[in-house]
Amino acid sequence: MASGVMTEAILIIASIVVATSVAGIVMSKVGSFESTFTATSESQKNIMLTKLTIPYAIRNATSTTIIEVWVKNVGIDPVTNPTAMDVYFGPIDSLKRYQYDTSATDDTWKFKTLPTIIQKSDAVQIRITETSLSAGTYMIRVTAPNGVYSDYIFSIS
Repeated sequence: MASGVMTEAILIIASIVVATSVAGIVMSKVGSFESTFTATSESQKNIMLTKLTIPYAIRNATSTTIIEVWVKNVGIDPVTNPTAMDVYFGPIDSLKRYQYDTSATDDTWKFKTLPTIIQKSDAVQIRITETSLSAGTYMIRVTAPNGVYSDYIFSIS
């Protein structure tokens, strides 16, 4: 009878140790899932609260190779790294990505006045320099660093 009680006590202690180990592993995984979920939620929140619009674009009156584009932040979140934005421009069926460059003169884009942050309701002017502009319909796509973008279509005659 005493050996049965001892065996039962050892099995109970072993069960408690195994249950504690399993609970520790499960709790650590819950913590990592929670941090991943929090990071994903913050990223999605930032995307939902960012919105760009291009109210106007035109070819520069004094230069046939410059396109003037106004970009407005109509979202709630600011664009914190405006030089990391992507700018695409070209005929509707063949857009190409332009590099941000303040010193180069051809096939680049730059800000007329460089902002450090594009706050809510701020409008900034971008200048796209393209060496070969001819008459036709063109499209501009400005993409924020988080992937939110705005398109604008206009014609050059």
